[in-house]
Amino acid sequence: MGILKNKHNKFRAGWQILLILVILNLFLFIISFVEGIIIFALNIDSINGSQEMMAETFNQLLNSFNMPLLLGQEIITIAVCIFCWKLIIKQPLKNMGLKSIRKHSKELLCGLGLGALSITIVFIFIVATGNAKVTSWTLSFSLDTFLYLILYIFVGFAEEILGRGYIISVMKQTRNIPLMVGVSAVIFSLMHIFNSSFSLIAFINIALVGVVFALMYIWSGNLWMCIGYHITWNYFQGNVFGFPVSGMDSKGIISTIYNENNIINGGGFGPEGGLAVTAILIAGLLFVRWYYKGKVSIFLKEENGIII
Repeated sequence: MGILKNKHNKFRAGWQILLILVILNLFLFIISFVEGIIIFALNIDSINGSQEMMAETFNQLLNSFNMPLLLGQEIITIAVCIFCWKLIIKQPLKNMGLKSIRKHSKELLCGLGLGALSITIVFIFIVATGNAKVTSWTLSFSLDTFLYLILYIFVGFAEEILGRGYIISVMKQTRNIPLMVGVSAVIFSLMHIFNSSFSLIAFINIALVGVVFALMYIWSGNLWMCIGYHITWNYFQGNVFGFPVSGMDSKGIISTIYNENNIINGGGFGPEGGLAVTAILIAGLLFVRWYYKGKVSIFLKEENGIII
């Protein structure tokens, strides 16, 4: 037993988490670097023009690459997690929560419904209290309505596979549930720290989301409720109700604006930066505790005689 390995001769969880974060960020840096080169090459014809023309051309190109870049980042995240899990951790995917969707479809559907319901309650509260205003109830569909649904499906899978499936699963060796929940929640929140309009309340709320999702995984042993909740929470927040999603502007089916930025509506970061979300997450935590009552011991059981 030493700094690198535990008494079971396995690399300690901290090193395993650090390794995947380094590998993942290296790949994400490469894809961003390549995008920058492509945009520069396409923008080279405007170098002899005015600064305004260069800036306008650059922004147009950046916007046109935004969706492919975001989607590519999520696909890379999923691929890196699966690669590291299979080739480095050497465990079956079911041991990181990716169990049969047919057997756990009820939890996926429950997660999809719970995510949509939770953010809908937040929307109703923020509008009813005058902290946001619906400028048009006429439903407005666009290509983004469907593209962002695809994106948020990948986001739900990527962030749950990394934040819960991988990080919590490698921490099973600690046998310490509070540590698993706390570490995964803080890492999940720090993943959003460079997002626009990030604040202390946003940090707390995203960490709280991380706690809720961590307990969903620990109490169920699979990721399907987490994934479902994550998908509809993001999609309804941004592309149905028109709120910013973790600092990213969105065009909703319903047009909504803030009367002013405050600690209730979350300002430029979106509802996740406000106290309305804090309240609904606490309620969600209580619901999940009731739904999965008495399931912790199943998560910590030995698999094939080895504590993972």
